[in-house]
Amino acid sequence: MGDRVQEILSWYSSDNAGTKTNIARLLRSGKLAGTGRLVILPVDQGFEHGPARSFAPNAPGYNPHYHFQLAIDAGCNAYAAPLGFLEAGASHFAGQIPLILKLNNHDVLHDEKDPLPSVTGSVNDALRLGCSAVGFTIYPGSSHCNAMYEQLRAISEEAKERGLAVVVWSYPRGSVLSKRR
Repeated sequence: MGDRVQEILSWYSSDNAGTKTNIARLLRSGKLAGTGRLVILPVDQGFEHGPARSFAPNAPGYNPHYHFQLAIDAGCNAYAAPLGFLEAGASHFAGQIPLILKLNNHDVLHDEKDPLPSVTGSVNDALRLGCSAVGFTIYPGSSHCNAMYEQLRAISEEAKERGLAVVVWSYPRGSVLSKRR
């Protein structure tokens, strides 16, 4: 498996064998396999920014299979996307690349200074789709950050109990932050 992957897994001694296996699966995939580095293709632009804004410049992007194949061809360690994206291709691409179900998503239909993404998928969905991990986005600086932290804690506990790894994306957004600092 490689010394670097073994070293990283040693940092997760409190996690169960299933979770560690899925972390190893992520670290052993793609062009960076065994290096301890990850490149994940996250695609949620169609959800967050609207499909025309995101995919019109590259029309093949409207096809969810395009993103699976892009991640595979690029040698990414994993492909992360919301529920609908993964449901559209998980069966077709089964076993070709580790998948991460992005469990919460934010849209820009509302001009919010303090985003609170909606939970749009579940740990059960991730297991049904054969995912190695679930992903969750938090916005420190949002007045809703404590609610996000509580959601993340509950989802992480459930995911790890079921043997899934957890990936967190964190973007400093919200009314608590100042652009001048």
